[in-house]
Amino acid sequence: MLDQKRSLFRKESIERLSSPERLDQLMQVVSPKSWLPLTALGSLVAVAIVWSIYGRIPITVEGRGVVIYPRKVVPLQSKSAGQLLALDVKVGDVVKKGQVLATIDQVDLRKQLQLVRAKLVQLEEQDRNASSLQVQRQQLDRKAIQEQRLSLKQKLKIVQDLTPILREKGLMSIQRERQNLQQRLQILRGLLPTYKKRLDNRQMLFKQGAVADDTVLQARQQYDDARVNIDEAEAQLKQLDVKEADAQQQYLSNLNEIKNIQAQLQEQESKEANLAQQDLQTLTVRKNEIQEVTREIAKLEQQLSNNSQIISQHNGRILELTVTPGQVVNAGTRLATVEAENPSNKLVGVTYFPVAEGKKIQSGMAIQITPQTVKRERFGGIVGTVTSISRFPITKEAAANEVGNPEVVEGLISQKQEGLMQVFAELQTDSTFSGYKWSSSTGPHLKISPGTTTVVRVQVDERAPITFVLPILRSFSGIY
Repeated sequence: MLDQKRSLFRKESIERLSSPERLDQLMQVVSPKSWLPLTALGSLVAVAIVWSIYGRIPITVEGRGVVIYPRKVVPLQSKSAGQLLALDVKVGDVVKKGQVLATIDQVDLRKQLQLVRAKLVQLEEQDRNASSLQVQRQQLDRKAIQEQRLSLKQKLKIVQDLTPILREKGLMSIQRERQNLQQRLQILRGLLPTYKKRLDNRQMLFKQGAVADDTVLQARQQYDDARVNIDEAEAQLKQLDVKEADAQQQYLSNLNEIKNIQAQLQEQESKEANLAQQDLQTLTVRKNEIQEVTREIAKLEQQLSNNSQIISQHNGRILELTVTPGQVVNAGTRLATVEAENPSNKLVGVTYFPVAEGKKIQSGMAIQITPQTVKRERFGGIVGTVTSISRFPITKEAAANEVGNPEVVEGLISQKQEGLMQVFAELQTDSTFSGYKWSSSTGPHLKISPGTTTVVRVQVDERAPITFVLPILRSFSGIY
């Protein structure tokens, strides 16, 4: 048995091992070539550990967007409701500012304009009739006023002429009559003592029986008559004072009559002026009403022209038509989309991100914009820089207003129910065929035009690889 075991090894080997001369030599268990894989594996592990600590993995967010001229892809909207009578352009047509692009039938405005024009004809007819009647009435009124004025002037002249004459003659007559009465009264008063003395003498003679009774009576009669005449003269003098006062009163009355006539003349002047003022006011009211209706007609005609004709507000090109002739449209309906020309403007990228990702983006960050018609794996994306981010989430309506095409916006954000952040980016130009700098190559043989939809990536951060592993290790170990 022992001999069989020994036969398994060579005799020379057994002797070499058992020889005491070579006991100080190490026994080779593994050859140097066998260490190469282990060394390579260790090196890889070391490199991986170093890379996991000092290496960086870019963190990107992705959104969808479109390339546009800033606020220059504008919708062409109907200003009013009506049937589209004509559409004078087609997709791709170049249009000029002020060019009529479409015509919309304005039935209601045309009916309203017809009614207002009929009202104007009626008002003008009424104005002509009223003016004719007014002229006739004015002639009659002026004639009556002139006749009355003439009568008053004649009466005034008579009164003014006669009043001083009557006053002068009346006063002179009263003065002469007073003088006569005063002279007579003076005579009578001078004779009265004589009559008194004669009466006394005859009464004395009568008592002596020298004269008859009739003689005494005759003397008494003369004396009494003288006294009566004196009383009458004095009464007449007083009556003359009253007559003079009446004459003076009549003179004052005549003066008042003159003033009244003059006032009536002034009243006639005022009446004529008032009639002229009333006629002017009536005429002004009619003319103002006619002018108001005329202005309304002009306004309706302008409104009809503006609302029935859809006019381009920009030089540009028709990108899309959304209606056809004969279609009934409402006010605000989008008829077409126009790419407004502005040589000074450059294309920009507008992209929409979910709020959680969009809030990570800041101005100045690098961005890659890849048109959906281009393979990212082959060409990469257009290099750009973030220029602005919306401060708050925006609505679809705001995005459509910015892009100019609600359908494009619907395609961009229809899958996103949460709010969206709007990001603008500037595209870096280059001498490539597309005119822009690409991240992985010179780019495709393709021109970038407004309205091109894109897929966009923005690098928002860089992280060490080990930071991705630590949370997993913590979850397994339970150490935090």
